[in-house]
Amino acid sequence: MPNLLRSILALISCLSAIVCFSALMSKAAFAQEAAFPNTSPMSKAQGQMGQWQWISVPGMTCRDGSSTGIGVRLQPGASAVMIYFQGGGFCADGESCRQNANVPFAGANYGEAKFQNWARGMGQRGIFNTRRAKNPVSKWNHVLIPYCTGDLHGGTRRNAVVPGVAQPQQFVGKSNYAHALKLIAPYFRNASDVGISGSSAGGLGVILNYEQTVQAFGGRSVAALVDSAPVLPNTEFETECLYRTGVNTFGVQIPLDCPECHDPARGGLVNIYQFLAKKYPQGRFALASQDADLAGVILFNKYSRECGGRGVNIFNYRRALLTLRDDYIGGSWSTFFAPGLQHTITQDDGLYFQKRREFSQSMAEWIPSMNRKPPTHLPAKKRRK
Repeated sequence: MPNLLRSILALISCLSAIVCFSALMSKAAFAQEAAFPNTSPMSKAQGQMGQWQWISVPGMTCRDGSSTGIGVRLQPGASAVMIYFQGGGFCADGESCRQNANVPFAGANYGEAKFQNWARGMGQRGIFNTRRAKNPVSKWNHVLIPYCTGDLHGGTRRNAVVPGVAQPQQFVGKSNYAHALKLIAPYFRNASDVGISGSSAGGLGVILNYEQTVQAFGGRSVAALVDSAPVLPNTEFETECLYRTGVNTFGVQIPLDCPECHDPARGGLVNIYQFLAKKYPQGRFALASQDADLAGVILFNKYSRECGGRGVNIFNYRRALLTLRDDYIGGSWSTFFAPGLQHTITQDDGLYFQKRREFSQSMAEWIPSMNRKPPTHLPAKKRRK
């Protein structure tokens, strides 16, 4: 009886059972949120709101075996989070590994000094520019996933032997991100929105890690923005050979429940777009690129010719993008294919905020359209006769 009496008195003290329940839940949530940061490395970022902070993450390693971490910028009052995968080529042979190692913001290792150089420059521009009101994620929290594994953020192969490279390489991009998510997802578990983005190799990282992100955040809706990393149809020129390099060299894992993604006769990896859209109908997806991306042209031309294809130029590259949009992506992904030769858009103020005369809007202004149903396409799709 004393316990029952205390319960009755507690209920009477509230204006109503609903108000009481709401108050108790709010207090519990506040206590949980207040306690969590004190036990997390994220508390370092809390102490410097609005500033990039480097956080070393146990278990995250670069391709040379050195330790690494993530960059975090918490914004005052922000309730949404954007996770960004850095780009910077890949390491599949002696030449490409040397090129990747010489990228200032990527390479075979990545520590706090390299991060701070990035944070003072590229970490303030484009999609990370918090001073431009037209940036739709300027008021979000930002997380950087550095790129030092040379494996498109999707590798699962340790001590890999690469032709032309003396030391074994640690292609552990996928497991690196898993370690990062153990820190990121619990901290942002109540985020009002979650988005992942990335450019070039980081754009492929978005595609390869989308499922892992959704699972870490409890199956909620996640927005995916891929910058300058199209998976182009094998029908346009030999592309499947390039994607096989990722599987064979890095141990990239293509979803087993996408059998057509494994079968070049059925289109191969280009089917990943529709696979993700159908499996995660609550998700939002967008692909952006310059329509004659010269870096993309050079890359695809190299592998096309090596694998028996007829080669790639700016004209059939542009056509391949439109074929991708019209025949493979369909209406599930928003697309932004701007005229130009430049590679990557999201980390450049000029390309990101420039109002495109052909579209009457900038990429920054277009990004919110990925939340619409049906998604939008720039340029607009022509009606088939």
